[in-house]
Amino acid sequence: MTFRFWIYFIMILTLHGCGGRPVVVPTQPVGIPLEEVCSRYHVTWQWDGVTQVVMMEYRGNISKAIVGSSTVLIGQQQVILSAPLRRENSTIYVPEDFETKVIAPFGVPIAGLAPVESSSRVHAIVIDAGHGGKDLGTMDPSREMHEKEIVLDVAKRLKMLLENAGIKVIMTRDTDNFISLPERTVIAARSGADLFVSVHVNSNPDHAVSGFLVYYLDSIGKREVNEEQRKENVRTFLRSLHAEGSNTLQAIVTDMMDTLKATQSQKLAKLIVREARTEPGVKVRGDGIRLCRFFVVRNTLVPAVLVETGFLSNHLEHNKLISSLYRQKIAEIIARGVLDYANE
Repeated sequence: MTFRFWIYFIMILTLHGCGGRPVVVPTQPVGIPLEEVCSRYHVTWQWDGVTQVVMMEYRGNISKAIVGSSTVLIGQQQVILSAPLRRENSTIYVPEDFETKVIAPFGVPIAGLAPVESSSRVHAIVIDAGHGGKDLGTMDPSREMHEKEIVLDVAKRLKMLLENAGIKVIMTRDTDNFISLPERTVIAARSGADLFVSVHVNSNPDHAVSGFLVYYLDSIGKREVNEEQRKENVRTFLRSLHAEGSNTLQAIVTDMMDTLKATQSQKLAKLIVREARTEPGVKVRGDGIRLCRFFVVRNTLVPAVLVETGFLSNHLEHNKLISSLYRQKIAEIIARGVLDYANE
């Protein structure tokens, strides 16, 4: 026999195993651990190892599923998931859409978010999901989710959390459509909102760079005051106050807004970062806050921050950001920071 034959023969044995028994190649679990999801939303659950039935309960609402099946019963309603439940060793994994299709219909609120107080300084907020439509934002190398999709999902989750806490929310976009930067600031100027929060995903050529960051503008200088878009937004805001006819009143109002924006933006940024530091699994980069002159931050009139939720260019954070459970964590961090600010 030739050398080539023996190499081929050994390869066959390696691939199929000796004695006719196939080699079992372990597969990577698909989805997220059920225990993590239920813990996040305070849903009690149990699994019967004999029948393979998983039962979940929240305030008397019962949901049942079977490991190996993609069908879930919520009361009398049948829901079909994108993939079946799986068990690896002692851990049960559920697909990404389990959260929206099963947990959300439960009507499960998020614990730990105090409602906004009646005396709060914040009654309305603009949430700005970055990019959208033709503007993909940061590109995902795996093409699973681009920045525009990730931030829209976070923004929608944040909207729900803040509305449940009693804050009015205005979205610059709530679908996959393109909104220009000037349009986003005009929406804010017309809204009468008290805060502006823009949500983004970061990227860096150095794939080792990672971490949660919040950007703000620390001072309003002559350059910002004289920017044409800002002056237009001031005029829009003053028209809503019926104050555009008085130069003295205009000067007083704009000076007050500028002073408030410079001091309060930093406070909001620090409170959001403080909440991020308390969240397991979320890494804050350095001190967590950075100065910036981003268009939407400098041309809005109210306290404004831009939240970079993580680096899509970093392998670890990429895997987190494409997880719905992690995006929920990010939304909760921002919501808690906003409510901390509102209730101080």
